[in-house]
Amino acid sequence: MVKFVSVDKVKPGVTLARDVYGVDTFTGRIVMLKANQVLTTAHITKLLGLDLQGIYVHDNKSIMSTLIATSEKKEVISNIKELYKIAGKATESIYVGNIENTNDVLEKLIDTITDLESFYLTVDDLRLYDDNTYNHALGTTILAIAIGKHLRVTREDLTDLALSALLHDIGMVQIPISITQKPARLTDEEFDIIKLHPAQGTEALKDNERVSERVLTGILSHHEHYDGNGYPNRPKGKQIPFFGRIIACADVYDALTSQRPHRGAFSAHEAIEYVMGNAERQFDSGVVKAFLKCVSPYPVGNCVKLSNGELAVVVTQNPENPLRPSIFLMDNPSKIIDLYSDKNYLNVVISEVVEEVVES
Repeated sequence: MVKFVSVDKVKPGVTLARDVYGVDTFTGRIVMLKANQVLTTAHITKLLGLDLQGIYVHDNKSIMSTLIATSEKKEVISNIKELYKIAGKATESIYVGNIENTNDVLEKLIDTITDLESFYLTVDDLRLYDDNTYNHALGTTILAIAIGKHLRVTREDLTDLALSALLHDIGMVQIPISITQKPARLTDEEFDIIKLHPAQGTEALKDNERVSERVLTGILSHHEHYDGNGYPNRPKGKQIPFFGRIIACADVYDALTSQRPHRGAFSAHEAIEYVMGNAERQFDSGVVKAFLKCVSPYPVGNCVKLSNGELAVVVTQNPENPLRPSIFLMDNPSKIIDLYSDKNYLNVVISEVVEEVVES
């Protein structure tokens, strides 16, 4: 697969897919690198001196790493496994020490996300692909922290928000697996049992002195809807606790983009459209605005096909609407088109990500 990548994101060892030429802005010399050249640090330094939007490279999955290291994800997964294991045993309780260990792990994750000046999360950033069982807790937590950062949640409150998001579904361990893993639509009676999990999770944690009231209210209210049609208590609007409103958005997006026993995963853009379409009904519109600033269905460098048949490359994200980034056309790379504001493209949408590009 060929991708267009900003030069400052390229790593040594990547192979050029197309010829590159330009004039060094410091020396005035012409620089040319041929297709199939394996780039070294010296090559990349030269490329950084050229006036280039980016270069075409062969995508060997090492061009860009995900924002959050696999080791950090594994540490969170290991921790949530232990907590879920304890919560599933009626004879054991989640102790203060368990929560303290969890908070230590979450602090590292929060540091990683808050240290990023500008970022957009892809579905890959929310996943650890060798462990699907606890991925939803991980993905919801990462996204909730990111939303919280954009909403200027304090560092202390981010720790509580992260813990609430990580434990939001812990009550599900008390739901029969015949229901949670059912490969078909749930009956009304089965869904009524599912609706018990926010209260069950809150009950399991309420006596732990390291679990604050805000953490508990986030767990209890993460399925409440902004219009009052959620569960279990049906408050509406700002009556829904702040953490619950954030986790609700993160929870739904991660759930939609995940494989489920009864359906396939939504694409990122389909899930984003769902969240946008349900602002003020299911979700707080302020939370949705923050959510849109930290997700990316079309990462920079992706080749996409437009609804008018043109092929293009994504060059910058749009924080107001990630479904309409800025692009350049493959047959006219010098012209940048803002799909959000360009009058000639207001009725044109991205129809698909193109995995293979025929090289010219």
